[in-house]
Amino acid sequence: MPPPPPPTASRTPPSPARTKRRHPARSARIGALVVSCASTGGLGYLFASTSGSEAAAPAIAGLPAPLATTGVVTAPTQPATSAPVTSAATTAPAAVDPAATTATTSAPAAPPTTAAASGVFNGSVIDTRYGPIEVQVQITDGKLSEVAVLEYPSDDRKSRRINAEALPTLRTEALTAQAATVDTVSGATYTSNGYTQSLQSALDTARAAGVTVSA
Repeated sequence: MPPPPPPTASRTPPSPARTKRRHPARSARIGALVVSCASTGGLGYLFASTSGSEAAAPAIAGLPAPLATTGVVTAPTQPATSAPVTSAATTAPAAVDPAATTATTSAPAAPPTTAAASGVFNGSVIDTRYGPIEVQVQITDGKLSEVAVLEYPSDDRKSRRINAEALPTLRTEALTAQAATVDTVSGATYTSNGYTQSLQSALDTARAAGVTVSA
């Protein structure tokens, strides 16, 4: 009886390579991250724009806009006084006594005059409890012709309301007094004190440059 044939090894066909599957959840997370970054950037730009617009104090009715660049516009001049004018001596005729002397007359000198000066000057920035105040003055021919406000407390609605009433009043009083000695506006003590201090410093700067306000 012939021996049985040897068992044949079963060959298992190789499994196909596994392909990497894309997970929908991961794709969704990436998309959400992109949207979040874009939103954050947009909000940052919006806040930056808003902060920039709020940095400048809003205009107030009755107050002038900031004036020209600070500095002396017309420097005071002192004209040179002319020397006394002496008339030429006239010679007497030969028939006149030779001992006669010639007469000499002098014209009176004109009194010296000083040209009035003009200029635009900034005052110091005065820090108050509610924010800084800075004013700018214009002096024309020795007169305080204008007072502008460069900066004032405006961070909240109450400050804006108070200063909208106080600053025009302070300007009117300063132009009337031709000085920084103005009365405190009721309900705006900090604004009044800061205004007068900055105004006085602007007048001091003008005086140091030779531009004074005549009384």
